[in-house]
Amino acid sequence: MSRHEVFGNHGLRDRIEILEEENRQLKATIAKLSGLDIAQTARLAFDLTEAESLIFALLVHCGVGTYGQIQAAIYTFDQLDTISDIGESIRSHIKRIRKKLRPHGLNFTTVYAFGFEMDEACRAKARALLNARAA
Repeated sequence: MSRHEVFGNHGLRDRIEILEEENRQLKATIAKLSGLDIAQTARLAFDLTEAESLIFALLVHCGVGTYGQIQAAIYTFDQLDTISDIGESIRSHIKRIRKKLRPHGLNFTTVYAFGFEMDEACRAKARALLNARAA
């Protein structure tokens, strides 16, 4: 007995709609847990590039971002082969992010030879701005 015989065409359509909705909900949950929803909203709210929004999301979500974490978040292995100075590239992104966030009263600090840190007050302010934007 085939699926068509068991469910009929109408039953298959209903099942597909249910699965698509479950898939949408799972994607939304994954985005929320991983901070990707922060990155997507930040791109729109602060006019950030994809790489800048991923760095910002990392700082808002975790509070700190090491050079290694940032590198893993924004570069593929193929991209790493083409970049001569990863640290300088990351610092360049950071400079542009700070310039775009400053008008909104958001900032983070550099932790020498480690990475970057956003304090809890700034993280809370960033989340509030993003929530207002998303609503």
